[in-house]
Amino acid sequence: MFYSRSRWDLRVTAGSTMRSQAKGFVAHSFFDGLSATEFFFHTMGGREGLVDTAVKNADTGYMSRRLMKALKDLAVYYDSTVRNASACIVQFMYGNDGMDPSQMEEKKGRPLNFSRLFMKVKATCPLGGEKSLSYSEICEVVDERLSYHDMSPEGGGGCSEAFRASLSDFLIKNLAETLKKLRETLLLGEEQYAGDDHEYLENIALNISGITKKQLQVFLNTCISRYHLKRLESGTAIGAQSIGEPGTQMTLKTFHFAGVASTNVTLGVPRIKEIINAAKKITTIITAKLLSAANLTAARMIKARIEKTLLGKVAKSVKIVMASRLASIVISLDMETIQVSQLCMDAYTVKQSILQTSKIKLKEHQMKVLNPRKLEVFLQANKDKLHFELHRLKNKLPGVVVKGITTVQRAVVNKEQQKDRKSDVKGKTYELLVEGTGLLAVMGIEGVDGLNTKSNHIMEVQQGSL
Repeated sequence: MFYSRSRWDLRVTAGSTMRSQAKGFVAHSFFDGLSATEFFFHTMGGREGLVDTAVKNADTGYMSRRLMKALKDLAVYYDSTVRNASACIVQFMYGNDGMDPSQMEEKKGRPLNFSRLFMKVKATCPLGGEKSLSYSEICEVVDERLSYHDMSPEGGGGCSEAFRASLSDFLIKNLAETLKKLRETLLLGEEQYAGDDHEYLENIALNISGITKKQLQVFLNTCISRYHLKRLESGTAIGAQSIGEPGTQMTLKTFHFAGVASTNVTLGVPRIKEIINAAKKITTIITAKLLSAANLTAARMIKARIEKTLLGKVAKSVKIVMASRLASIVISLDMETIQVSQLCMDAYTVKQSILQTSKIKLKEHQMKVLNPRKLEVFLQANKDKLHFELHRLKNKLPGVVVKGITTVQRAVVNKEQQKDRKSDVKGKTYELLVEGTGLLAVMGIEGVDGLNTKSNHIMEVQQGSL
């Protein structure tokens, strides 16, 4: 059956619309009217947002209250140190720079927006017929002003090294180098150019990116004076001032990255609660760096050593064998699965794992290795209870941990793209994302770079640093 072009387009559009509606897409407004499915999904999404907001406000409010109660005696003293009510020093300088967080201008938390201040100075301070400074003259004026006493960190109320470095970088690297490149483009200051419009080009360079000595001095003095105004005043209470209102803007959900290598990442309010409560059981991951980061086979072998592997995943069958005089359980291993998963195990290692399991109380003489793939377990019990004991043991055996760390749920091989700055060559490196606890055990696995392994579990990191 043949369709016209317009009819075929209509069928494709209708099919895609139905697929989007089935996934919860609301295509119409209240003015146009909602369908039954659109109304349901819209109501469900609105209710989820209301519940999320209500629960989040309660959690963040209680969390902020506890922090303020615990840190209410912290204040900035006249020597710029942070002390408690007993005058014990908690921090030598608040935030390592003594700045008020609410007065920061840039998005990255820097105290001043140099670009905006520079444009304001150029607009309010006219040229006045002065000549533009050269690259070397700009560097000389900047170095001279930054060497004054009020710019020294050792001086009373001086500026920090980070502020001095950022101000110097903005003036020397951005402005001076821009002026230098512009003059090179216009062939100014070169012996090869001696045209009649040399003065005209000088004025162009001056208007575009030039700066006079007066403008530069006004800009430097303005930046330094505004920097000192943004310092935190002595006597200011600082307990939990940065967690109150921003906490209400955090999300309450745990993000799930779908796919084969999916991981659950706890962010927002649940993560803050884990940190403040010092929870022993958390849902974050351990990032394990590898010594052979470029070898995928080595990464899979280390993954098999870390990830908890149960007997039920590597056993082909667990059967009850009834004889006239004896009853036993025969465990057959799936060697193909073991080989694909890079697991170094056989019936002998499985036997040792079963003997080390405390919940299954078996003796060594009750287990017999028939061959590297098969293991037999004998049970000693009364004839009346033998049948029930066999089935109870059969149900427990698949849950025995035969490989890996018991506190680790799973491990995922994550591929990273790294670029060499010198040669611009892209290389593939691999790392392991371990879901569970046991930082010290993961660091002790052969092939793991323990110095670069990271975890969000505060208690485990503290134990590892001892």
